[in-house]
Amino acid sequence: MKIIVCYPMKSLAKTYMPDASEALVAETSSEFFRYVQHYQPEAAVLFSEMFSTPAWEWLPAVKDSLPEGIPLIIVPLYRDETIIGKVTEETQLQGVYVLSAQLSQEEIRSQISLILGLMNDTQVKVESESLGIVYALMSYGSSGITTFCINYPIVLAKQNPDKRIAVLDMNEAKPDLTRFFKLQKHQLALFRPDFLDAGTAKKRNWINVCKQSIHMPNLYYAHAATKWKSSEITNLITAFRHQFDFVYVDWGYCFPETETLQRMLYTADRNLLFVRADPFSIENAREWIRTWRKRGVACEVLLSHLDKGQPFRIGEDISLYGIVPRISEGRLMQSHRSNSVLVEEFFPPKPYMSSLKQMAEAEYSEKSAVLS
Repeated sequence: MKIIVCYPMKSLAKTYMPDASEALVAETSSEFFRYVQHYQPEAAVLFSEMFSTPAWEWLPAVKDSLPEGIPLIIVPLYRDETIIGKVTEETQLQGVYVLSAQLSQEEIRSQISLILGLMNDTQVKVESESLGIVYALMSYGSSGITTFCINYPIVLAKQNPDKRIAVLDMNEAKPDLTRFFKLQKHQLALFRPDFLDAGTAKKRNWINVCKQSIHMPNLYYAHAATKWKSSEITNLITAFRHQFDFVYVDWGYCFPETETLQRMLYTADRNLLFVRADPFSIENAREWIRTWRKRGVACEVLLSHLDKGQPFRIGEDISLYGIVPRISEGRLMQSHRSNSVLVEEFFPPKPYMSSLKQMAEAEYSEKSAVLS
């Protein structure tokens, strides 16, 4: 692949490039524009330090100078990262990929390889009539979604070793899943240009972008906590549905009810509202679910923090997906502090483990995993 690179030192520029690329290096911004005119690059990589004018001036000019449809990858300085992202979004520049300013040389090379499709890795799953199931997980807060996403997918992956499972952290307000699994360098937001078109999104191998679980080889995680547009959500979910058998989206708070949240509710196959087992939370859940039912959206309840022997009543018209028993605060805090997965511990909490196993088994036996 022929790439034009704009970097101040020709001898060092190629160390940032993938081995499978042919890099033509411009050591000044004026030289970059001249090279673009004389050659037909298949991609362009530029470092923001090469431009002395504001990003809102040089970035549109660079994009206009390039042949239509080729990807433009920008490696920003810390001071430029935010403004370049804003200019890209507000001017609706297509095909512009903005890397993080915190990446090392090796990480820059790796992400350029990912974006340009130069990694010889696992092939994209062939599309079939059987598409993956997408679960949208949401709550009013402190209902155990993060703990569920840390533990349940591992149980599901063990019971289904032939299935691919993806867990996406879309909780923009509180991306705890990203912190727990250290997903900062596995951000789907880097690939936002791909999500402008459903066909383009499906072509990329998203397994390469995600982080593989150290516990199960068929389980993957990704950081997806950003301000998505509703159309991007549709194309993102479509792409993952074609490449994974189960997709769990940690959406987080179900308020405010933005257009993007609405799109997620209509796009997901199953919407799970996590509800704490107390009267106020249960009543709020009933009202929320009944409101969305009038809009044609079906939601199920996953009841959490249930004490042994505690009675509960959701309502005959409310579908109960499952019940998760309470875990002691001390045990849960220790698990999060030490990055220990409860279901992988030597002595996991038995009632909690049992409930997760029952839900995983119910995936194939019934529509709702209601536990007795």
